Amino acid sequence: MPLVDELPIDGAAPAPSPQTIAFTPFGTPVTAEEVRKRLSRNLYDQLSEKSADTVTNAISRAEIYTGAILKYLQVRFNLDEPVIREIVLMQTVYELHIALGHEEAGREYRIQAKNTIVAAFGSFPDGDTAAPEKPAVAAVAVPPKTKTRF
Repeated sequence: MPLVDELPIDGAAPAPSPQTIAFTPFGTPVTAEEVRKRLSRNLYDQLSEKSADTVTNAISRAEIYTGAILKYLQVRFNLDEPVIREIVLMQTVYELHIALGHEEAGREYRIQAKNTIVAAFGSFPDGDTAAPEKPAVAAVAVPPKTKTRF
């Protein structure tokens, strides 16, 4: 006899999995021009590779990262909220650095974005934070070896 979970239900949509649950930000979209205004001309040219499409892709990645955290924290993803917009902009600059392999150069932007999220909305699990090492709770004493004569 089949389990209830295995019975087909015609016309019913499957339950969304975590991979298919989407979030779309509300508000005015972040633009490549807005990112450009944040950076020096030379840095923007280097990070964007002189392509607005590169910046637009970084904005999309930043929105995914930010949206996932805001969803976890149960905060509405509204780009017209100054704090949320600032977080997306900082994360975008980080994403641009990462795309060129400059993780260290962009790390400050990621830290600043994370600190802003924590200060405004609360803490969240982060892959950058390693679990603290647990100290040893006991020591095992090994008795000294004795010589045996046969």
